[in-house]
Amino acid sequence: MRLAEASDDLQATALGGSAAYDFATDAGIDAILSSVADDKPGLLVLAAAMTNVDRCEREADRAMRANAEAVSRIAEACSESEVGLIFYSSDYVHDGSGPKSEEAAPAPLNVYGRSKAAAELAIREAGGEYLIVRINVPLARPEDGENFYSFVARNLLADKPVKIVTDQWGNPLDTGRIARWSLEAWQKGERGILHLGGGSYLTRFDAARMIATHLGKDPALVISISTEQLNQIARRPRRGGLLIARQSELFGTAPDLPTILRSL
Repeated sequence: MRLAEASDDLQATALGGSAAYDFATDAGIDAILSSVADDKPGLLVLAAAMTNVDRCEREADRAMRANAEAVSRIAEACSESEVGLIFYSSDYVHDGSGPKSEEAAPAPLNVYGRSKAAAELAIREAGGEYLIVRINVPLARPEDGENFYSFVARNLLADKPVKIVTDQWGNPLDTGRIARWSLEAWQKGERGILHLGGGSYLTRFDAARMIATHLGKDPALVISISTEQLNQIARRPRRGGLLIARQSELFGTAPDLPTILRSL
């Protein structure tokens, strides 16, 4: 929305204004489908999802309705109305056996990953014009929503220690670049699947220590812990993250891609 406000050739509006839609209910989806059919925007950016991974595991039916079935219906509506679709997916569609390319076949480990993989398949089968943007560990300001950065920063700024895993890897990128590059990729005519990620491949523990340094806090407040010690309900990919060769071709060579420090 902020990008649109600063652009002369891009007009954007939040679908339904300030209304909130529950993607797990027929009423919520019907309201969105009506808006797509009536307004016929040039492009629909679908960023909404049920993203709490453990909650998805506990409430699998709800997660599949919100993250897969709803997306399938929206993708079909976009195809019928000739509305373009940008959809945000996740590296969790993969199994954590190393960062993957766009061409790698999904092999999710948990309900959240399965729901996003199902959504991707539904979008492809709908037959419309689309760009699936996979991201991992997005970094955003606390006022822009709950995310890894806001979780770590909130604790560190209160001088509270925070336990972060040393065995889950990714290449974080700030949401500002994610939003800008998504729109630029669409405007360049890119379609299909696109990975967006930072140039730094590191553990969440190392990323949290960088956040501490960035905030002027003692990195010792970041306590190392293993994934097993967290006793999380859903399995997590270990070697996650995304290969970003296509992104490099579109927006710059690999050494020039944002490191986590530049994102911060």
